[in-house]
Amino acid sequence: MAYTGRAVICAETGEGLRACASAARISTTGGGAVAQFEAAQGGPKDRTLVRKVLSSGHRSLFEHQTYFVAFENVSVAVEQFVIEFRLGSYTVKSRRYVDFSGAGYVTPEGLSAEAEAVYRARMDKLFALYGRLTEAGVPREDARFVLPYCFCSNFYMTMNARELCHLISCMAWGRGSDIPEFRALGEQLAAQFEEKWPGVLELTRAQYHPQGGWSPERLEGAAPMREAVPAAKLVRGEENAAGRLREALAFTGRDLTVAELLRDPRPRELEFLTYEFDIENVSLACVTHFTRHRVLSLLVPDVRAALTGGYIVPESVRANAELLAEYEAAFRDTREECRRLLAAGMESASAMYFVLAGMTVPLKMRLNARELGHFLRLRTCERAQWEIRALARSMLLQLRESAPEVFSAFGPSCKVLGYCPEGRLSCGHPPKI
Repeated sequence: MAYTGRAVICAETGEGLRACASAARISTTGGGAVAQFEAAQGGPKDRTLVRKVLSSGHRSLFEHQTYFVAFENVSVAVEQFVIEFRLGSYTVKSRRYVDFSGAGYVTPEGLSAEAEAVYRARMDKLFALYGRLTEAGVPREDARFVLPYCFCSNFYMTMNARELCHLISCMAWGRGSDIPEFRALGEQLAAQFEEKWPGVLELTRAQYHPQGGWSPERLEGAAPMREAVPAAKLVRGEENAAGRLREALAFTGRDLTVAELLRDPRPRELEFLTYEFDIENVSLACVTHFTRHRVLSLLVPDVRAALTGGYIVPESVRANAELLAEYEAAFRDTREECRRLLAAGMESASAMYFVLAGMTVPLKMRLNARELGHFLRLRTCERAQWEIRALARSMLLQLRESAPEVFSAFGPSCKVLGYCPEGRLSCGHPPKI
């Protein structure tokens, strides 16, 4: 089944115009903050002022207006693109727990009748395999690896007006605009935003340019698609982490152990230790676990790059020889059909819908020790999804080897906090790492 997706601004900050106009005035005029807001009328005068300040490049005032946006029946590729914008808040359906057998999928425009028939048959086959896997007892978090990136996602986003302008511009005119679905959603949001703030998007549009499409030539001569094993490698860190941390603590005058610092509500000293990791063969399903940690720098290739990578095989699938054969064939056959359709003239943008959630890409990640503490508390936990848990534990072991005085105190929440915050969902085991 195919759907037509949409993006709808459902709600916004009340008195947003008055708030932005007050912010425009407060830094250059006298009087109290409350009085400034009460004096703002929210009329044409305030709108003209806000636009004038925005046109001069001072856009922080636009952060006082927020919007609640619903994305309905869009491809999961859209979801992946949108949640990379880290100054937003998101709530999505969990592929670990929700049954997606009836989710439906997006069919790209512009396919010939023959290509569309091949496309629909392939996607229907993948959804049927997802159903057989779950019926056979494979957990949904493992069965999802065969879901194509065209499957429909529904999610919410809250974002301030400044960042929303950035997102709209990237989708409608910038790096996402070579994908028709992204461009159409960007144009939908642009039309709605234009009604609220006429002319404002034009102030930023000239700064955005298409990124350029992914080349189908990358599939020609690519290595056969085969099982891949995720791996994390610490490639850059602090040569004297313990010493640097002691210097930071001495500067702030705090006499704390690393364990105490990890439990402190403001462990700024840890931010002075920075680490970089290369992550190989991580599934696209797992990439979302990294992108959700927004206080880090993350490099992710175009999702279509996964077509030249490998795929992840869960142990739950490996245990059934018949299902394993179907599972592995799904990856090989899907890529081959994509290659054939591209050779027959299918637009390169449509290749992204043939990517499966279990296909792999490399990542580069840089983050400080404070965010590492947060990341490791969540991702080394027994309740974390098994792929991200294995990667996180490998990262932790490497960090402990590089700086045992610092990282011996890092680990899951039960180790760091001394108790499990999961309540009745706790695994019930004492700290192990």
